[in-house]
Amino acid sequence: MFFLMLACSSDSSTGGNADGSTADKHHESSTPAVLDTVRAPLYVFEILAERASADSAGGVPDTVRSALEQSGANVLTLLSRPRVEQLLMNHVPMDSAVVQALGETARAFGVDSFQLSTDYDAVVLAISALVQNRASKEETENFIRNVGEDLKGDGVWNDPNLKIRVADWEVGIDSIWRYNDIRNNVVSVYGGNVPNFERYMRAFIPLAYGFEPCTDVNAGKVTYVNQGQSALFANDYEASDRSAVRFICDVNSKEWRIAQPMEKDTVGFGVGEYDKEIREGRVIHDNYYIYDAGTWRVATPQEADGFTDLVEVYANLKPDEKAVFVIRHSERTDDTGEKGHLTDNGKKYARDLGARLAAVGKEDFYYGYSGYTRTLETCENIAQGKGQSNYSLDVLPYMDGAWYVKDDALVESYINSDGGGWVVYSKYAFTGAYPDAFYDLETRSEQLLKDNVLANLASMKRVNVMCTHDFLVVPLLAYTTNGHANVKYYEKWKWVNYMAGVAMIISPDGSIRYIPVKGLETGVM
Repeated sequence: MFFLMLACSSDSSTGGNADGSTADKHHESSTPAVLDTVRAPLYVFEILAERASADSAGGVPDTVRSALEQSGANVLTLLSRPRVEQLLMNHVPMDSAVVQALGETARAFGVDSFQLSTDYDAVVLAISALVQNRASKEETENFIRNVGEDLKGDGVWNDPNLKIRVADWEVGIDSIWRYNDIRNNVVSVYGGNVPNFERYMRAFIPLAYGFEPCTDVNAGKVTYVNQGQSALFANDYEASDRSAVRFICDVNSKEWRIAQPMEKDTVGFGVGEYDKEIREGRVIHDNYYIYDAGTWRVATPQEADGFTDLVEVYANLKPDEKAVFVIRHSERTDDTGEKGHLTDNGKKYARDLGARLAAVGKEDFYYGYSGYTRTLETCENIAQGKGQSNYSLDVLPYMDGAWYVKDDALVESYINSDGGGWVVYSKYAFTGAYPDAFYDLETRSEQLLKDNVLANLASMKRVNVMCTHDFLVVPLLAYTTNGHANVKYYEKWKWVNYMAGVAMIISPDGSIRYIPVKGLETGVM
């Protein structure tokens, strides 16, 4: 076994602050903290060398230290001293006390007795690195002292906060594979033959966070850190306001590791409901995935706005299903009044959408509009582009853009004071702001969808197009996507594009699913 009896220089090729600490940097919640310098475990080596020198100068070593360090002093023997002393006080024989204390100390760091006996050097190096983590020399000495005293009474490390702090540091090391820094630090100490310590450092992560063992039974499971003391804490699986780091039980290694975006974002997706379906990532809500040829993949930038092509949704509509497309009008002129028209491009966009729909199916659609000229022209040009001559255009008062407005004067006041209509309507839709000016989002959306659209479905057709306004579509998207739609203008400067909106798919049993849809290349602008 390796003897750690020599002093190592505190200088490292990786640099660092004079006191051995590392500077914190700001990082986004989707990644663990990255460390500027990894000095572990140099201070541990120095501490061991200094203690060895002091013990030698002090004469005959005490019996506990002699029994523990028959094969050399290391961090494991140092941490185990208080526990051996306690076991001796409990009348446990010396040899048994040493074996028990070493085993309990290793177990406190996630190492079992078999690993300890067969891979001792690697275990010791891993524990040395974990003990030092990113601490200074003085902090490392205090860590050793505190953990040793903690283990003394019952052989269990009972400080979850300290374990979580170390685990957070280890996740930062693991996420960018900074183990080579540790290897470079100690290569001279080990004569160039550094043991494979990495797996034992990684084993500490699930121990500290309380994850269940990774086995064949839960292989592929993805989970999150639910200890509030951790920098990686998440309120629930899909909440990423504090941290978007998730962990997966690796199918091959049967070890917990940091999950990749695809793994954590698509877990539980199952089979797509139709080909080319778009879904938002479950953890990173700015990521989007598309169901393509029987599997999920990362969506292209054109696909990744979170909206599915309206024509794709229509193409995948089952014969016994009905669809209602509630969409914003096409491109308009600068006249936003009731009589404002579409631009020439806007009319062309609508006709092109109709032509693409006609390539999928020849059935007649139902058309309804808000009463404004530009919504009428949108429906009209879709029908004409589709080649549908047998159509009528019904005015639907509930498709008015002011559907969610409770007090016109107050809404106008907020628009003038808070940055414009796109800011105000999106803040209302996604944060519940301005409750004195707008109706309750859920109640009003249910009135729109159930009391008006569904209540009149019998007088419509299998496929129905309702042309409305952005001020109705944005709140409706917020409601039907549980706040995930990518149209949070107040936060991300994204607004719903022309001819984008919501598809209601009604199954024969009356169940409904909602799909954000787009009639142009992107659903946002």
